[in-house]
Amino acid sequence: MITIYHVPNSRSQRIVWLMEEMQEPYRLETFGIPVPESFLAVNPLGAVPTITDDDADTPITMFESIAILLYITGRRLVAGNEAAAALAVGPRPDPAHYAEHLQFLHFGEADLATPIGTIFRTRVFTGEQTNATIADQLAQLGKRLAFLDSRLADGRSFVTGERFTIADISIGYAFLLAEFTRCEITLPQHVAAYWARLQARPGYKRSVAE
Repeated sequence: MITIYHVPNSRSQRIVWLMEEMQEPYRLETFGIPVPESFLAVNPLGAVPTITDDDADTPITMFESIAILLYITGRRLVAGNEAAAALAVGPRPDPAHYAEHLQFLHFGEADLATPIGTIFRTRVFTGEQTNATIADQLAQLGKRLAFLDSRLADGRSFVTGERFTIADISIGYAFLLAEFTRCEITLPQHVAAYWARLQARPGYKRSVAE
């Protein structure tokens, strides 16, 4: 069974959401920040998400949310799990579709969640609501949201088409993080509608109720 070490509203939310989408049992170890001393025995960096997987031949411990999304779906895809195959555009996707999937999987972290986190930490550690770093990060977010909006303008339901994938989990978490940190971004029309669709999913609702 997968054990998820979880801080609510952190990037571990992505992993809880994935497990709920797959409707697969998992164990949750929930705590706050700062993490408990006992957690450092699992991950000396104290980083969440961290998972342990006791179903592997040799028990596995790993961290980094995007890597975990790929690991969990990848293992199940190889085993013929249809839900995982759908979430990861596998098992033998068209190369262009696979490249697109990977691009947006990382877009959610590198282009959205990371600048939102930078804004939040800058405000916490400097006590300033605006400075050059914050202004730059907000401007970069604006460009990226405009890009995402143009992509969704063709009426597609999800970022790579009509199928929900882990790329949508990656991107959707960034919007949750923006709300949690009160980052003053405005979601353009098509992005706002997309976020509403993601929030309406039963798997998402169950994940945030944990």
